[in-house]
Amino acid sequence: MKYKQLLSAFGVLALVCTGLSTGTALAQETTAAPEATKPDTEGVSVYTPDFFASYYPVTALDMVRQIPGFSINNGANVRGFGGAAGNVLIDGERPSTKSDSLDSILQRISADRVERIDLIRGSSPDLDMRGLSRVINVILKTTGDNKNNNWSFESTYSRRRVVVNGEFVTNFTAGGADITLGLNKQGGPFRSSGIENRFSPPGALQERRDEAAQSVFTTWSPSLNLEKKFTNGHVLRLNAKATDSVFKRNEFSFVETPVAGNLDFLRFDTNTARAHNKRTEFSGDYSLSLSKTLDVKFIGLKNRNTANDQFLSSRVNATSLDTASRVFSKEKATESIARTVVDWALNKKHSVQFTAEGALNALNANLQLESDDGSGFVPIVLPVSNTQVKERRGEVSASWVFVPNPKWTLESGLKVERSRLSQSGDASRTRTFSFPKPSFTASYNLSKKNQLRLSAVRKVAQLNFKDFVTSVNLTDEQTDVGNPELEPDRTWTVKGEWERRFATKGSVTISAKRDWISQVQGRVPVDNLFDAPGNLGNASRWQLRVVARLPLDGLGLKNATLDADGFLADSAVTDPVTGERRILERMAKHNFNLSFRQDFSARRIAWGWAYNNGVTRRSFRLFEEQITHGGGGRGSPRALSLFVETTRIAGMTATFDVRNILNRPGTRTRTFYDGPRSDGLVEATESQSRKSGLRFRLQLRGAF
Repeated sequence: MKYKQLLSAFGVLALVCTGLSTGTALAQETTAAPEATKPDTEGVSVYTPDFFASYYPVTALDMVRQIPGFSINNGANVRGFGGAAGNVLIDGERPSTKSDSLDSILQRISADRVERIDLIRGSSPDLDMRGLSRVINVILKTTGDNKNNNWSFESTYSRRRVVVNGEFVTNFTAGGADITLGLNKQGGPFRSSGIENRFSPPGALQERRDEAAQSVFTTWSPSLNLEKKFTNGHVLRLNAKATDSVFKRNEFSFVETPVAGNLDFLRFDTNTARAHNKRTEFSGDYSLSLSKTLDVKFIGLKNRNTANDQFLSSRVNATSLDTASRVFSKEKATESIARTVVDWALNKKHSVQFTAEGALNALNANLQLESDDGSGFVPIVLPVSNTQVKERRGEVSASWVFVPNPKWTLESGLKVERSRLSQSGDASRTRTFSFPKPSFTASYNLSKKNQLRLSAVRKVAQLNFKDFVTSVNLTDEQTDVGNPELEPDRTWTVKGEWERRFATKGSVTISAKRDWISQVQGRVPVDNLFDAPGNLGNASRWQLRVVARLPLDGLGLKNATLDADGFLADSAVTDPVTGERRILERMAKHNFNLSFRQDFSARRIAWGWAYNNGVTRRSFRLFEEQITHGGGGRGSPRALSLFVETTRIAGMTATFDVRNILNRPGTRTRTFYDGPRSDGLVEATESQSRKSGLRFRLQLRGAF
């Protein structure tokens, strides 16, 4: 599809969503009974438990997922604790953890503990939502016993393999503190098969590969959360979580080559991977009020992550072993953060927040590559394969929220950070960075149902310490050399949004965003031999997006909603190999999701479907260009899923779904060049197509 056609389709989607919102709103205003929810105020929508009653929620996560036009965001990949804010608050506070996702936290809160959920659009002087223009605040009940248990059981069947997952959470009170203990097990299989062909430049077939891959992972995660409220109003929160993950993958390829018009056996390729990852995190915060207008919070966090990986690749021809390679990788990463937040409510119109944060991050990495040509494995020396990276960072910030009247909310802020990045081992380098990060947000309430938002902010990306260490991909025969000169990219983002809420369950949000990036991260050539993570210079990026929830009662489908989420995007950067302008690596130009749900409340049954069109991404290396079309959020390209749900069994929700119904293949095209891409001499192309098959899942969830 041409890009102009995509832009037209995006415009049609926006117009349809807006038109349907108007039509269904008018229909519901005249025909539908109002839902049980408190009236909206300027910039705030309040949802009480009665609003969610027809869904029979088990956990707070079930409730949050039914908030019109809202989706959970765990935070941006930026530096520090303060910048990685998610868009969910619990009793007005951000969770003091980085490894625990918002989904997991909400999943451990029983629905009967929720008093109400507020959707705040704009900024609020009373809440810790600095830098975010749209959050939900889950308000928990202050009365009643904190004694309940949540559980979930999930069985997935795919390609003759069954995997069982589940979680058990218990809540109780001890010593005046509310305590939550949880144990979660996640895992799953993934199998795919297909054909990959390799062609010479004229299009002649060189190799035909009949491929099959299977992988499985298992993760166990125990967790503890504690909250104690003291008689003087102080609050102590403690969190602990451990994760133990094991990943295994086996990939096989039966390779044939054309000989005299027939396909003859050439070789047999195998690739195996084994990875074991352990992570622990301890975090907490202590809140106190120094006066009626001055609050202080102290936050601390410590996590540790260890990884041991093994990879083996081999080629066997008709008579003997051709070649084999193996990689052993060990990593130990640690992070420590201390943060202080001071909130000063000057009056109802003015609020100021001051923060100070210090962080220490470190990575110790070791990589060993060995090769065997038939006479035994011998080591291969790679640059920057054994190294230590350490970063010390400090940040101070101030922000001001001003509410001149119920129509306007203004927020301005400034963060200043300074860091020292050092590397030792195979590469030795020490650098110091200083970054100012200003921000401004304004929201204007056209009415209780319509709001405009505008924001401008400068962000600094989080460096991935693994980019400072050499990595090897045996499956694709790729090597990325660690780059001690890598810098974090800096981005100015300007964003405008218009949100219209209608009836009780409907909303449409149309947004436009433009990024100006300096020192954007990508891949750069090294000595005309290797690729390495590096900085490409200046880049630009834009995105148009529509997010909508459309109640369909006015169209004759009672208690039915259609959710739509689609975007168009583009970018430009100068390629370090060719010197020409191109799209940013791995960036999707368009994608959309559609999901439908209809509830038959009297029978306590619901059904629905979801569709995603998949995404296409490009990547660029010194001697190769790659185009992939894969999952766009539903696990596979052009995924279609169907579900049926019932709450007829007291205290339990049962859901059965079928995923990847269309079973369309994921595809990949690799173009190899004889020399750098700038020479334009194509050596060969590879075209891969794999299918993963249907996936059936039964999920049971309940509370007692």
